[in-house]
Amino acid sequence: MQEVKLVYPLLEQAKKIIITTHQKPDGDAMGAALGLYHFLTQLGHETTVISPTNWAKFLDWMPGSQTVIDFEAEKEKANLLINAADILFCLDFNVLHRTKNMEAALTGASCIKVLIDHHQQPQEEAFDYGISNVNKSSTCEMVFDFIDASTHKHLLNKDIATCLFTGIMTDTGSFRFSSTTPHVHRVIAALKETGIDHTLIFENIYDNFSENRLRFIGNALLNRLEVLYEYNTALMAIPKKDLVKYDIKTGDTEGLVNYLLTIEGIKLGALVIDRTEERKWSFRSKGDFDVNLFARTHFEGGGHKNAAGGRSSLTIEENINQFKTVIHEYEQQL
Repeated sequence: MQEVKLVYPLLEQAKKIIITTHQKPDGDAMGAALGLYHFLTQLGHETTVISPTNWAKFLDWMPGSQTVIDFEAEKEKANLLINAADILFCLDFNVLHRTKNMEAALTGASCIKVLIDHHQQPQEEAFDYGISNVNKSSTCEMVFDFIDASTHKHLLNKDIATCLFTGIMTDTGSFRFSSTTPHVHRVIAALKETGIDHTLIFENIYDNFSENRLRFIGNALLNRLEVLYEYNTALMAIPKKDLVKYDIKTGDTEGLVNYLLTIEGIKLGALVIDRTEERKWSFRSKGDFDVNLFARTHFEGGGHKNAAGGRSSLTIEENINQFKTVIHEYEQQL
């Protein structure tokens, strides 16, 4: 994988460009994709954002979201666009299998592939150019850097800034995580200078949910939370029946795992949700406990040191038992 700066000369003439993210894109993934989309469109490129799956409804307000193609819903159209592309930008994921059913199409694509991501252990051999920097707060910060280092940084406008602010805000926990460096604040200042309304962005992201979601969270905290004080760990297991009862949609469980770390003394929060096809894990930690390594070792996952995910084909009960078994190994660290 060659340096991402070598991509700039490739963008001097109009190209057919596809931008994609991981499945179920969050604020950072969608923000990075749409921010780059607005930039490349201004450069005269025929640019399309293709999401591997659907996305949370609370992201639909973002500038350009109406142009995004859902691969699972429009597979034939998406495949034609991918096959005709000159350049493919892959944002906010480190390995192709994180695009779910889109993996085969991306693997088989003969176009130039560019990675911009901040997760550990990228699949470098799958990309021609790219940058992977785990010290960055978000992929949106990295897209800003990509634009800012180009000869076209003057094209930064309100639409780009709105998208990039969204991703930086959400991936830094509203600027409270340790990844919020001085550079992040300088980026935010530059984005603010375009005239974005950061209060409206906060409201669109955090005050835009259904009543059902709030009741679902209440039920989860009351009935699905188990605190393992001997390991400074909180565990929450959500059965399929809860998702059905509260009519949970894509994005409605986002942020739920963060509640676990609000308990005094808790260093590890673990959430497992019984999805139809598999059980999905989310891990969050404080301090030096590495949930990226924990997820990779035990739950077919990975991510960042303090925020990671995993998956399992076992039942939710088997997952809970597995977690409680392996957590014994980490008693000294926790």
